[in-house]
Amino acid sequence: MNTLNIDNINRKSPYLVTREADSVFYFYTDHGVGYNIVIKPNDIFLPSGAFVLDIINIWNVTSPGDPKLKQTLIAIVEEFFSQNNDVMLYVTETKDKKQAFRNRLFLRWFNTYENKKCFFIKTAEGKMDGKVNFMAMISRKDNPNLQMAILEFEDTVSFLFD
Repeated sequence: MNTLNIDNINRKSPYLVTREADSVFYFYTDHGVGYNIVIKPNDIFLPSGAFVLDIINIWNVTSPGDPKLKQTLIAIVEEFFSQNNDVMLYVTETKDKKQAFRNRLFLRWFNTYENKKCFFIKTAEGKMDGKVNFMAMISRKDNPNLQMAILEFEDTVSFLFD
């Protein structure tokens, strides 16, 4: 993965984003909620070099509806795609049984994103180890490996979901 430019992120982000490591970013909301955003190489779902987006609420506290959170995440994701023409995966967290809510929120953010026409998104829903889970694959439409990634995503979903 090419390194993301923190200055580019902060030009678009309403919250100050700090880099903890090459692919780990963090920020605090106006409500005092801390987030780690991790973009890490994937070695589980798509074998052809996708990256996984993890959105981690550091203290696991309720975060009220916050449009600045969406704008900050979009700034990070946009910078990822400006520097990389790879596939990004989003898998909902299941620890508190709010994965359906997280999935709806993520899709609502994507569907209201002003540049969504430049991207391809494919979602999947199913049970993994008895728990309902949601996954999304996002790619720029000009990714030369997009068709192969879609097939691999579909194969992975078929394999992982009960």
